[in-house]
Amino acid sequence: MNYIKIENEAELRSYLEKFEEKGLHIIALDIEAESNLHAYGEKLCLTQIFDGVNNIIIDPFNIDVDTLKLLFENTDILKVMYDAGSDLSLLKNTADIEIKSILDLRPAADLLDYDKKDLHSLIAYELGIFLEKKKKYQKHNWGKRPISDDAIDYSINDVIYLLALKDVILAKLYAKKLLEPFLLKNLQIQNKDYTRDPEDKYRKINGYSRLRNGKKAVFRKVFDIREKYAKLINMAPHNVIQKADLINIVEAPAFIDKLRFSKKIGVDLIQDILQELRTATRAIK
Repeated sequence: MNYIKIENEAELRSYLEKFEEKGLHIIALDIEAESNLHAYGEKLCLTQIFDGVNNIIIDPFNIDVDTLKLLFENTDILKVMYDAGSDLSLLKNTADIEIKSILDLRPAADLLDYDKKDLHSLIAYELGIFLEKKKKYQKHNWGKRPISDDAIDYSINDVIYLLALKDVILAKLYAKKLLEPFLLKNLQIQNKDYTRDPEDKYRKINGYSRLRNGKKAVFRKVFDIREKYAKLINMAPHNVIQKADLINIVEAPAFIDKLRFSKKIGVDLIQDILQELRTATRAIK
């Protein structure tokens, strides 16, 4: 699939200047990100755009936040997206970027009561275009370079049909007198505060809420130990210690001796982790 690749600040600024000069005002937009799956933390890994003529792939790794904001926070560019909530949250909490002037088509799937509400199903139903669902890309490592041509094609498919889908969906919403509820839903998406409470990272672990208060304090220490070492070796936290095992450790500290670690973690580091876990759980009776 043909596309324009943008890899630095000068190229992004040049594209945006030409976009404005042409009098354009709308794009289809999507992002790919790392979210504690292959490495530690969350980060923007790729941005895909279809501007009605060109497919644009933006590699953000060598583009500063201020330049990225010229795209994402530009209120003069309408950004058609699908199910934008997770993207809004990721950019807000990792780079303090707020995507502005969004038209999210996802609320329409509920208002129009489609049987299947994922993007590919809507494209198939409304446009008669059947995209291959490549499950291997649902957990793809978008932080790895170079990105394969197949992965690029997969990412572009999520934006190239959005503008046409938007026209069909808006017409249906208008015909069914659902346009105003749809617009209200979009305003609610825009106005939501996506800032996350850092404390939620451990409070949302399944089983935490059932712990007694004393064990909750110990759980926080155990959780922080996992975070410390995951960050140190740039590994997804669940690959250091599984979420369920965090609870097991607090419920029965003897479980520490049953932990099994990835071969990617050195023996000395494993001993350090075990020692810190034993110290943290010593007060549990």
